[in-house]
Amino acid sequence: MSNVRQISVFVDNKPNQLAGVMKMIKECKINVRALSLADTSDFGIVRMIVNDTDKAVEKLKAASYAVTVTEVVAISIPDTPGQLSRVLDILGNRNVNLEYLYTFLGKSDRSVSFVIRVDDIENASVALNDGGIIQLTENDIAEM
Repeated sequence: MSNVRQISVFVDNKPNQLAGVMKMIKECKINVRALSLADTSDFGIVRMIVNDTDKAVEKLKAASYAVTVTEVVAISIPDTPGQLSRVLDILGNRNVNLEYLYTFLGKSDRSVSFVIRVDDIENASVALNDGGIIQLTENDIAEM
């Protein structure tokens, strides 16, 4: 299985919170490969894939950030109409529930990469593999 570890950082929904997280990442010389920010009226969740997950988690926790690590699936699909729909059909046909997804830059302008959080990561990985979908590893993403 080629699961990827995603870091989630919980921050107050106030000015400069994302800047503080990114400054720490920069000072640690960690490269952010994928990023999503979701918010509520009180807090935000910064979700990211980085090139050194262990170091990032260690440094963020040392700075008193609330941090969790979650396994997600990362995929690369051709940048053509209907490909994401195909992926969603593959997951749906195996009764895999999609919790969220976000896109990130890949190696080629002919493909699109996605981070996908699902309720059954093992079933999703098998389904995607059976459907011929390219799954990325942490190393693949770190080398992008």
